[in-house]
Amino acid sequence: MVLSQNLRNQNNDSVYLKSYETKLFRKNSLIYEQGEKIEFVYIILNGEVESIFKKNKKFKENIILKKGSPLGLMDLILNRDYSKTMLTKKTSVLALINKSYFLNFLKPFNCETILLKSLAIDIDNQKKNQWS
Repeated sequence: MVLSQNLRNQNNDSVYLKSYETKLFRKNSLIYEQGEKIEFVYIILNGEVESIFKKNKKFKENIILKKGSPLGLMDLILNRDYSKTMLTKKTSVLALINKSYFLNFLKPFNCETILLKSLAIDIDNQKKNQWS
């Protein structure tokens, strides 16, 4: 399934988000595992995804994510591997945004990029393991 829509501002002169691919995941399908290298940021277009964080054999935290939730965005901004395992709870459709495409928006030493990374670090420190 291909999504070939560009989301542009009203002046139609800059692209905010571009995803040319969507993927259907059946119920109980693995999207990615904790510790894997990031390839994509995913956006839930339809369905439900369970976010599973395992700190050790005794500690496990699960959160259910729904339509509109990004998967892997915080990990990408903070330049780390996927910090959680993502598993579909229902059949779900996800938009895939390639890591390299997203990183083109995060220019090194750009004021907006520095601000975004600073905010991501603050959020991650305040709400450990809630974001992915």
